[in-house]
Amino acid sequence: MKKTSLTFLVLLSAFAVLSSLNSCISSRKLAYFNNIKADSVSQIDVQKLETKINANDILQINISTPDITTTGFLNSAVAISSSGGQGGVNGYLVDQSGAIKLPLLGTINAAGLTKGQLSDSITKALLVRKIAVNPIVNVRILNYKITVLGEVNHPGVVPVPNEHITLPEALGSAGDLTAFGKRDNVLLIREQDGKRITKRFSLNNSQMFDKDIYNLQNQDILYVEPNNARAASSDRSTQLIPYAFSAISLLLVIYLNIIRK
Repeated sequence: MKKTSLTFLVLLSAFAVLSSLNSCISSRKLAYFNNIKADSVSQIDVQKLETKINANDILQINISTPDITTTGFLNSAVAISSSGGQGGVNGYLVDQSGAIKLPLLGTINAAGLTKGQLSDSITKALLVRKIAVNPIVNVRILNYKITVLGEVNHPGVVPVPNEHITLPEALGSAGDLTAFGKRDNVLLIREQDGKRITKRFSLNNSQMFDKDIYNLQNQDILYVEPNNARAASSDRSTQLIPYAFSAISLLLVIYLNIIRK
């Protein structure tokens, strides 16, 4: 009888240990850049780093010319036509058709262009209409931001004032992934050229350095899914398993002590 009880206790303890191990997270899955070779060199396509303007972007446009009066007129007109809103940000809102309306110039297409291309377009329009001589046009995207959701320590919106952010920077701004985040199945949602693009990628290998993933775009959304360990920890019945094992083990110990007497 004693031998049978002891055997049962051993098997029960082994099962508890295996159950615990099964819910543990592999340290390899927690690490980034698993297949990155040391001292490697990769070519960067600089042209891909430029963000294209999309609908709903808010643009700041400053125009300067050699003539102080003309410069003052153009910029005062811009300031008057700017639309406040969206948290007090003043600028030109790119409408759903992808256009902005500038004083003296009227409707100018902006969506699908880089800031440099839009600057060239406005400069050309000013010259053709003889509104300004040797104008210099600077364009900025005021509402540049990234959203990080899911299993990160600080989910939310990440503002990007310098208009350029990489994937590691975005995750770092969100406090990095929790131990319960799926590093091998991160979702990227991007709206570009009137289309919604979704990409799934892994942080465990060099895929995260792909040109369309590493350099994030304005309004990108990153979502980190919870892993099985998170699901298990959220299950109330699973949370009670260790207590049940402890109670059974305690009862067996008491039982064995009784029958030994």
